Amino acid sequence: MSEDNSKKEPRKARPIFYALAVTGGTEERVAILLAERTRSMGLDIRSILVSPKVKRYVVVEVGNPNDFFLLIRGVKNIKRRRPIKLNPKDAISLVVLESEAPKLERGQIVEVTGGPFKGMKGRIVEVYETRGEVDMTLLESDFRMVVTIPIDQVKPVEEE
Repeated sequence: MSEDNSKKEPRKARPIFYALAVTGGTEERVAILLAERTRSMGLDIRSILVSPKVKRYVVVEVGNPNDFFLLIRGVKNIKRRRPIKLNPKDAISLVVLESEAPKLERGQIVEVTGGPFKGMKGRIVEVYETRGEVDMTLLESDFRMVVTIPIDQVKPVEEE
């Protein structure tokens, strides 16, 4: 009835992603400490991520959940010992680089792709690249209305 588990090959577990709450401003320090502990203890931790998109969290990809709890035991600056389990798609979205915004110029016709003016078209009045915004007049408005929209929420319209 008992099987010898030492002769079987270990099955590769599906990775689990955890978001670990840490003290603000210590994300990189905690990630480096966790990486060192992973190496020294030989744990099944596959990746450690600090994303500029998410403040006060470190994302850890784990093969064996038991190794994760061994990893975080006794580490300073971890706020909660009970991490948040993440969907793999959410974790991957933290590392995908955003595409560069298209070059926009004054007078160009654009369509709004997000926010309260989604689907509306307008003409660019001013581009503020340092702020990441554009001022535009809405073409579908009864009166001239200038609105400020983030650059990542507009796309150039192909003129026919």
